[in-house]
Amino acid sequence: MGGSSVLCSVVGPTEVKIRDEQLDKATVEVVARPLVGLPSVKDKAREQNIRETLEPILLSGLHPRTLIQIVVQTMKDDGCILSTAFNATILALLDAGIPLKSILGSVTCIIDAQSNEILLDPTTEELAQAKSTHVFVFDNKSSIANNEDIMDQEELLANVLFSDSTGSFSEEEYFECSRVCFKAAQAVHGFIRTAVEKKLQKEYQQQE
Repeated sequence: MGGSSVLCSVVGPTEVKIRDEQLDKATVEVVARPLVGLPSVKDKAREQNIRETLEPILLSGLHPRTLIQIVVQTMKDDGCILSTAFNATILALLDAGIPLKSILGSVTCIIDAQSNEILLDPTTEELAQAKSTHVFVFDNKSSIANNEDIMDQEELLANVLFSDSTGSFSEEEYFECSRVCFKAAQAVHGFIRTAVEKKLQKEYQQQE
């Protein structure tokens, strides 16, 4: 997203260590690797955020006593790295054939400290000038996905799978950020859907 990029790989379902084995579902492991050096506290937090958001939508009960390992390698970080990681992970899971209950889409926005405007997909420079930063994840099963005039705050926030906000902002500003990001997430869902359709079409043509 923007100038950021990550490389994501999925391995599994595969053999799991006995200490990590779960009898009723697959064990999900997320590894976040920086471009250089050892993983930082932020990388470890990213691992936890991705794992805890993905686990409810993974049909892991179909593969008990196995391991699904997700490796997210940062290639370039120019802002929005968490949203980029979320979206890359979903694409990698779909490519690996891991069954999902729904597809998620993540968007990052900021409220600019000078203009007080909401900016989507901020760069590192824009993040440094932000009054607040907001990361949202929405799934594609929302009943309000096609509603251009989203006014119900409770209904909208009920569709948030994950959110992380830092900085200074009011409740009204938070809702407006979630509304703007929700609309942008529909485009992310569309991109993911198109990417999967193209992949399936290519595979079908190769089999002919």
